[in-house]
Amino acid sequence: MPYKNLTKEQIKAVEFTGNLLLTACPGSGKTKALVSKLFYLIDNKIHLEFGKRLVIAITYTNIAADTIIQRLGEFGISSNSLWVGTIHSFCLKWIIKPNQNKIKRLCKGFVIVDEYEKEVIVDEIKNKFNHKGKDAIVTGLNANYEPIYELGTIEYKIVTEYHSYLRRNKSIDFDLILNISNKLLRENEEIAIRLGGLIYHMLIDEYQDTNSIQYEIVRMISSSKKTTLTFIGDVEQAIYTGLGAEVKNKTELQSFFGFPSLTELKLTGCFRSSQRIVDFYTKYQDSGYKINSLSKLKNFPSVTHLERDIELNQLATYVSDIVHNHMQQGISENEIVILCSSWYDVQRLSKEIDILDTKFKINGFLISPIPKNQDNIWLDLIKLYLTPPSPESYTLRGHISLRLSENLQDIYGVTPTLLPKKILKNINSISIQEEDICSWIESLINSFCRQSSIELLNSLGEKNKNSLITSTEERIKKYSFAYTSSDLPRFFSNPAGVKITTNHSTKGDEYDVVICTGLLKGKVPHWGDIIGCSDTHQNYTARRLLYVIASRARKHLYFISEKGHKTQKGNNYAPTEQI
Repeated sequence: MPYKNLTKEQIKAVEFTGNLLLTACPGSGKTKALVSKLFYLIDNKIHLEFGKRLVIAITYTNIAADTIIQRLGEFGISSNSLWVGTIHSFCLKWIIKPNQNKIKRLCKGFVIVDEYEKEVIVDEIKNKFNHKGKDAIVTGLNANYEPIYELGTIEYKIVTEYHSYLRRNKSIDFDLILNISNKLLRENEEIAIRLGGLIYHMLIDEYQDTNSIQYEIVRMISSSKKTTLTFIGDVEQAIYTGLGAEVKNKTELQSFFGFPSLTELKLTGCFRSSQRIVDFYTKYQDSGYKINSLSKLKNFPSVTHLERDIELNQLATYVSDIVHNHMQQGISENEIVILCSSWYDVQRLSKEIDILDTKFKINGFLISPIPKNQDNIWLDLIKLYLTPPSPESYTLRGHISLRLSENLQDIYGVTPTLLPKKILKNINSISIQEEDICSWIESLINSFCRQSSIELLNSLGEKNKNSLITSTEERIKKYSFAYTSSDLPRFFSNPAGVKITTNHSTKGDEYDVVICTGLLKGKVPHWGDIIGCSDTHQNYTARRLLYVIASRARKHLYFISEKGHKTQKGNNYAPTEQI
C-alpha cells in the first residue's frame, strides 16, 4: 500500500485536502508523497464527493509523468478520474484540442515543431538576415504575441519571420502551446469556468520551475475557486530561472491566486544521503533551514572531494579511476553518475572514456536519433513497438496505448480498430526489418496504419509522420549519428552502465557516487548568467545548481575543476568561485 512507511510529515501532506504549498528538501520522499497523495484522493473519491471531476498532476518532464503513472499502476490505480502529464500536454489535451474550432490557424489541423526542427528553421532565417551572432534567439512571444526584442532590431525581424513560417506551415512550437492556451482562457471565460468545474484538484510538481504564462494559465482555471491546488517543490532547487521560471514564496502564491488561505507544510528529513553529504550541500542554501539525514547511511564515511589540479587531457583517466575504485568497494556501475556542464562535454568525455577500454559499461552520449517529442502522435507508436510486453511494462504500455488511441480517434474518428487493446494487438503483430532509421519509422507507421484501416494521405497523421521523419533526419545530420534501427531499443529502455549526462538533466535522480566535472566560471555559472548580470545573480544561479548536483549523492561526491579549457579569446577558465 502507498501509505506504508510514510513519515508523519508525509502523511500530513497526503491527507491535507486544502490549498497546499509543500516544500520538500532533497531526498525527503517528495515523489513518494506525491504518488501517495494522488492515491489518497482517488481512493477517497466518494468521501471527498468529487464525483466525475478530475485529479490532475502537472509534472516538469514526460519521464516524471511516466514514473508517477507506473508507480500508481503498481498500486492498482488506473482511474479515469486521474490525468498526469506536462503543462504542454495538459494545454493540448484540455484547452487547445477541445476548442480548436476557436483558433483560426489551428482549426484545419496543426503540427508541433520540436526543438530540433525549430533550431534548423531559425538557423536558416539567421542566414537569410546575415546574422552572425552565436547567442540563442529567444523565439517565444509575450502575452500580446509580440517578440521580446525591440522593434526594428535584427532579432525582432528573425523572430517575426520564424512565426510567419510557422503560420504558413500550420505549425506551432512549445512556447505557442502556452501562448494560445493563455489567449483562449483570457478571451473565453467559459473555458476556464468549465475546466475549473471539471478539475477537483491540481498538483503542480517542481512548482519553482513554473514561468509567468504557466502560472497565469493555472490561475485562470482555478479562479472560480472550485479547484484545489497543491504546489510541490523546493525553491533551493530553482535552476531554470534563466529560462523564465519564477520562484514564488507562500505570500506571493497566496496573493497571485487569491487564496483565502494557503497552508505551508515541509518535508524536512533526507532519506537519501549521509549527514556528511547533507552538510556539504546545505552550505549552498539561501533559506538556511536544517536538514537531518534520516537515511540508513546517516553515519556513512562519505568522501566529499574537491579537485583542481587535473588537466583536461587527464580527465577521462582520472574519472575512470574513481569509478573503478568504488566498483571495487562493491558499488554497482548503475549507481555512479558523471556530470558535465553541456551535451558537448558529455559527448567528448563519453568518447574519451570509451577509448580507454574500461571494465565498466557507460551510459553516455545517448541523445536519441528520434526526437522524443511527446506531442507527436507517432512517438507513442514507436514507444509501444520498442517496449516488449512484460509484467513490468504492462501498466505503462496500457497507458501509452490509451493515449495513442485518444489522439488517433481525434483525427480519424472512433473506430474498433483504434481501441487500446486492438492497437496493442496490431503492434504486437508487426515486424519491421529496415536498418535505416527514417525508413524504419515510415515502415512502422505505414504498417500500423494498414493494420488499423487508417488512410494517411493528406491527413494530420501524415503531417505528423513527415514532421517526425524530418526531425530525425536533422538530428542524425547534426550529431553525425551512425545508428541503425537495431540501436533504437537502447533509447527507449532502461540503459545500463555508468551514466554520463549534464548537470541540469540529473535533477530528480540519485546515485551512490556523483562525479561532477567542468566546475568552471563560464560553465557554472554559465556565460549566459555572467555577461551583463550582477554578481548577486551569478552567485544565485551557481549556488542553486551546486545545491542540486551535490544533493544527488548518497555516499560519495567529487567536484572537479579541470585545467585546460580555453575561452574563445584563448584565456583559461577559472574554477567556479562558489566551490
